[in-house]
Amino acid sequence: VMAALWYNRYRDEALQVVELVANSPLNGNWLPASLTVEKGKPVRLKIRNRETVAHGFSLPAFNVGLTELKPGQVFVVEFTPDRTGTFPFYCTVWCSNEHLAMKGSIVVREAVTQAEAR
Repeated sequence: VMAALWYNRYRDEALQVVELVANSPLNGNWLPASLTVEKGKPVRLKIRNRETVAHGFSLPAFNVGLTELKPGQVFVVEFTPDRTGTFPFYCTVWCSNEHLAMKGSIVVREAVTQAEAR
């Protein structure tokens, strides 16, 4: 068991692990509404639905999406951003009259080396 826990922690260190929470627009929308990740480093995106209605998710720039995220569910998607910029994501399931406001963005910046960080 300890080896499995160590392996998961080691594996996650090589990833950018980000949690995204789906709320209806009247309850806060996507939290956070904007995410920042580094180009070329794999991203593990944990998408959690805290609502009582279904949501969907699409990040077209990186061909990432899921069809339905039911209330209480968590989905994990992984991708590696291959270019910099600001890329929109949005809900793909009609969730309320404010559905069209269910959007956010992922900002991909150049990777920072350890030497540059000093």
